[in-house]
Amino acid sequence: MGASAVKVLVTSLDGVAWGRAVAGCPVSIPAPGQVEANPKDWWTATRRAVHAALDDAGEPRPSVTGLAVAGQMHAVVLADECGAALRPAILGLDQRATAEAALYREMPGDYTAPLRNGPAPGMAGPVLCWLATHEPHTLRHAWWALQPKDWLRLRLTGRAATDPTDASGTLLFDLARGTWADPLVDKLGLPRDKLPPVSRPAETAGHLRAGPAAELGLPRGIPVAVGAGDTAAGLYAAGVRPDEAMLTLGRGGQWVIPVPFLPDESRSAAPADPLASVSPAHATGLYRAVGDGYYRLAPVRSIGTTLDWVRQLLGASWQELYDTASRPGQPDTPRFDPGLPAEPWNPGTTGNWAGLRFAHQREDLMRSALQGLADLLRQRLDDLRAGPVTIRTASSSAAAAPAIPPGALSLRKPSACRSSLPPAARSPPRPAPRLPQPRAPGPPRLPGPGSPRPGPPG
Repeated sequence: MGASAVKVLVTSLDGVAWGRAVAGCPVSIPAPGQVEANPKDWWTATRRAVHAALDDAGEPRPSVTGLAVAGQMHAVVLADECGAALRPAILGLDQRATAEAALYREMPGDYTAPLRNGPAPGMAGPVLCWLATHEPHTLRHAWWALQPKDWLRLRLTGRAATDPTDASGTLLFDLARGTWADPLVDKLGLPRDKLPPVSRPAETAGHLRAGPAAELGLPRGIPVAVGAGDTAAGLYAAGVRPDEAMLTLGRGGQWVIPVPFLPDESRSAAPADPLASVSPAHATGLYRAVGDGYYRLAPVRSIGTTLDWVRQLLGASWQELYDTASRPGQPDTPRFDPGLPAEPWNPGTTGNWAGLRFAHQREDLMRSALQGLADLLRQRLDDLRAGPVTIRTASSSAAAAPAIPPGALSLRKPSACRSSLPPAARSPPRPAPRLPQPRAPGPPRLPGPGSPRPGPPG
């Protein structure tokens, strides 16, 4: 489940893809710096994509024996005891909690060092602090504060849970211990009982309830796995080795490299704010991977979103934009500096074109946008190399948005670059089936007398 679409894959037990589908869901910007989504739209998109993926699998329809959910990280969904969202979800690009993120920088290192990550406004910890200040009534009446995939699973099973890969991106999680960072949560004054239990990704979180099963056309009672955050799930599926870096492109972009063991860093020597240093390595994140390892992440917050803005601004189609990548670069080509939005390690910056002349045409602006984003991604790969890792090869994939095909930003290829995916995974993706028009959603289905319900907080 991504920020702008839900993707469903129907596979055999040995991983052969039988059917797939994508259904879009809107993202709203209610005010400058605020980015939200309505979880009801996620559920509508899930219903559409599940039915379309089953249709794509052909006849006879496969017998589905289990479900797993992976999804976008760095967001907050407040849900009541029946799983209904109490307000729109606040997504990772949201900037309203900038002041609350700054609170992390002022806290003693004993509280923040176990996180192994610097603060960003869109992460769950700062967002929950903002909600506690600005919407205390809503937070007080919530039973759960969840990540997006965890809300969707709650909708499916009636039981709340999360996993270490998602929890490690909340700024509320002790990375080494694999538990919620209770001293920090208490110091921030946040309600610990609203954070869900943490289970391993492959564990069974619950079973599909009768109501959601009927809406999805799936058997009631099949097991639903806890699942993982999208980045960790993609890293696991690709089988990337510790000396390889994987680039995924979608609305954002990120370089990821596996880290088998937690770096041996003295907590007392760790900076209270890893982003306070000018060292590029401190602009990377360290998160839990599927299994017992970790991964280091060098993200770029906006890739597809920035290209979409450029495309719409210049009245171009996606194909026109991509075609400019084949144009040879010129010394006087304008320079595009991405900054839509500003990155956490470089706050306050804005995007711009520099070096414009009367002779330049819109094709020059489009190519410079591609080049500027490609250069930024190369910089982020260098940031990873500046840390305690060795990268010998790099691979890329367009995993999150159909607007970013593989190779669209490969204007300057790394000197050592190969695909780490098995041959079957390198074949061109099949187009998603045409989706039926969305049906009007029915009334919300609440847990029945025989259906599992989330227990009271704590």
